[in-house]
Amino acid sequence: MIFADLILSSLAYASMIIATLRAGSRVLYLTEHDCIGVMQGPSILGPNDVDNLADATPLWDLSHAFQQGVQLALYPEDFEYHEQNDEIEANAFKHKKDNEWIYDLKRSTTIVYNSTSGYDVTAQVSAYAPEVFADLRSRFGITKESFQTSILGDGSFISFQSNSKGAARAGGAFFFTRDGAYMIKTIKKEEVKTLLEMLPNYHEHIKRNGRKTLLTRFSGIFTVTMKEKNTKTFFSGEKERTETFVIMNSVFPAEASLFISERYDLKGSTVGRECSEEEKATKESNAVLKDLDLVREVELIRSYDQSPKCSGVEYGFKVGLKQKNALLSQLRRDVRFLIESNVMDYSLLVGVVNTDGGKLDISLLETLERSELLEAKGNQRKGFKRALYCSIVPLRLLGSPLFYVGRRTVAFGNTMLSSALNFPLPYYKAGVCGVDGGALSIIEGRKAGKRCVFYLGLIDFLQPWTSRKICERQLKGLVGYDVHAISCVDPEEYGRRFLEFMDT
Repeated sequence: MIFADLILSSLAYASMIIATLRAGSRVLYLTEHDCIGVMQGPSILGPNDVDNLADATPLWDLSHAFQQGVQLALYPEDFEYHEQNDEIEANAFKHKKDNEWIYDLKRSTTIVYNSTSGYDVTAQVSAYAPEVFADLRSRFGITKESFQTSILGDGSFISFQSNSKGAARAGGAFFFTRDGAYMIKTIKKEEVKTLLEMLPNYHEHIKRNGRKTLLTRFSGIFTVTMKEKNTKTFFSGEKERTETFVIMNSVFPAEASLFISERYDLKGSTVGRECSEEEKATKESNAVLKDLDLVREVELIRSYDQSPKCSGVEYGFKVGLKQKNALLSQLRRDVRFLIESNVMDYSLLVGVVNTDGGKLDISLLETLERSELLEAKGNQRKGFKRALYCSIVPLRLLGSPLFYVGRRTVAFGNTMLSSALNFPLPYYKAGVCGVDGGALSIIEGRKAGKRCVFYLGLIDFLQPWTSRKICERQLKGLVGYDVHAISCVDPEEYGRRFLEFMDT
């Protein structure tokens, strides 16, 4: 009885200590930062956020109109609006309506507000299928209040346009909510058409696989058409500008840049799929590694796998047989949906957090060969080293039990402490995403012999397989590329190759 009381008391004290450490980690972080759970980056500032209008961000004009579109979807009673079936996409929804959901409904209104250029802007904003997306958000575990707080609450959007070369070339916009929960980006006309065409089947897929699917959580589509009296600044001489925004969940937490050590964008193709040395040097852990980077890392570790210095080092992403089977099973279902939607060029985004407080620097493996050559040249010292080794073996054997217990105790303590505080996260719960990406979106495993947490998401699946893509593939084949190794292949081949790469 006394022994049981002692155990219960010890557990209670341990729980209290852990709770104190966790709370303390958040307090300590707040003493060094202004806020918690907030994404860092350049803010999109409007006229009311700055003293000098010249300091406002031109992108605010679009983002503000976009916010009015979200407001229209959530609270239509606040606007004078009209609803109609989208004539442009009428054929996309043929035979895809049911008695409950109307997928081609578009709710629109007109707003007027002061822009960052100092002139009034007139904008027509539209929300696509607002009731359908409300149902999708509920299936994603997103409440109306939390969605409103993230998109419409206090705080500026965080611009990441400069990090998106594709968006920069297309003249699009790409930004996050301040809490890092959502990523908002503009998409091209053909991508809009693709998303609206797949929406009924996407809705059904989420109903069946919502808690496990790795597909991006689409939370709304909005179109903004803007006209401004002065067209010399924001519109670069254009009289009218139309952009379509899509709201998606962010695969990584708000402060991921503080603890994610590696990011991978994996497609299963090998032509041109590597991160440049310049990007690795300038962006470091924020550099996006690709298929060939992972393949070369695996080959490098395998080549030294028999070396005593690298014996037992694991390569690739190790998540355990049970989790691997569950992950591959869901990926197969998701990829089958994408094949049936006639899309390709998607990728698996992977973020790696090394919970052992470090990672195996692959560059170190490249030095092993050099070090072994140096050892081979030091033949004159081998006799002395062997004699010294033999002399200390008895001492090592005598002390090995104590050393072993000590090492295991330290390792156990580090494991318990890191588990309690979510090390290497800057504070407890910093690794929680603003929107739940599903049961398989955050999994534990190992990489290069280190304990890791992997963030996963299947992204960028709005590229349709069109005649333009067919011509692109043929042209690349004519100039000498392997047409089966490039990204531009038909959806069936793309899906099969993607799954094979993930299963290796």
